[in-house]
Amino acid sequence: MVILLAGFQTAAKEKVDIPARKSVELTYAEFATYDVKIINKSGKQVDVSVLNPNTRKKVSGFGLGPMGKAVLYVAEGNILKLKNTSSQDISVTLDFVDRKPTPEAGNNKETVNFTLHNSSLKSIPLIIPGVMKPNLSPMSNSGVSLEMGQKIYYKKGMNKVLVLTVDDNIKNGDKIDMAKLVKNIEKDQ
Repeated sequence: MVILLAGFQTAAKEKVDIPARKSVELTYAEFATYDVKIINKSGKQVDVSVLNPNTRKKVSGFGLGPMGKAVLYVAEGNILKLKNTSSQDISVTLDFVDRKPTPEAGNNKETVNFTLHNSSLKSIPLIIPGVMKPNLSPMSNSGVSLEMGQKIYYKKGMNKVLVLTVDDNIKNGDKIDMAKLVKNIEKDQ
């Protein structure tokens, strides 16, 4: 199922219904100026991806946990795709929020655009404080743009374990295998 929507009142939240084993594709003019906050209280995982409208190829994506929230940058004109892999109809809420300002001259917080890769066959729950709590689906990629010094944690049960700190070793375009990093941490514990 493909639903293309245009226009949105930014003062209100948008409830999006996703039928069982289907996906919805959304586009809003607000992508030009706002980030979209996705709130999933369905109790089921939702696969979130951003598609290039011309090629229909995935630009970025991640699994949003059963009770997860994520703030996502969707470039103007791109398509937000939400996929329900469960056997039950679910709903999520979208809320447009002010976009974080891009680094300006004099601001020493440089950002790096890179990919979090999950090479394993199991989901990897992560916590990126102040940004999102993605659940990396098996064999998937999630594009991120993070500030230097940003920490990424692996959620292990009720605990969180530091997996990665964004630093000068990470370059724009890098692909970091989170499954290997998590495996090394679990081996050391």
